[in-house]
Amino acid sequence: MSRARAALAARTTVETLLEGAIKAFGKKLGSESDTFDDFFDAVGFCRPLTEELGGDAGSDGWYVWQHGEWAILGDLGVLLQRDQDGLAALSTELGTAVVVAAMDPFDEYAHFAVYDAGTVSRRLTLEDEVIRVEGIPVAAERGRHLDDFTQEEAERLWQSYKLPTFEFDPQEGTFKCQQVMAE
Repeated sequence: MSRARAALAARTTVETLLEGAIKAFGKKLGSESDTFDDFFDAVGFCRPLTEELGGDAGSDGWYVWQHGEWAILGDLGVLLQRDQDGLAALSTELGTAVVVAAMDPFDEYAHFAVYDAGTVSRRLTLEDEVIRVEGIPVAAERGRHLDDFTQEEAERLWQSYKLPTFEFDPQEGTFKCQQVMAE
């Protein structure tokens, strides 16, 4: 993993996920949008739109793509996973579970969560050398004793849902990119 990564996924369509996320996170559409077949082009489009990476205040650039039955929304600012109320609202809005993962190799940060029906059913976070655990273990945790939660474990749990690795950039997909703004 060469850079910080964050994504959320739901069994829905790209359009439904994007629309639901805008509503759940209290955003509004920005003026910039585009579609790319190459992940690097999508990231290149989103980077200057993301406040945390030098973009305008209140601006963010999201990229969304379909991976089998999952629609996945990427967040270059690595912030969406921190908005627990927004994630709970998104699971209610979509009427399905929302799986979340984030990791930052430079800050030794790892996060995995599942929100369903407006509540967190599982959340694991490693931050500032402290592990926080909430909820009931997911199927991929059964039979494993949680001695330590790491970025590798967050990745393993994310992939247990048949979601793509964070280790490599996505190779396949059409990436819909959208600027969103704070309301």
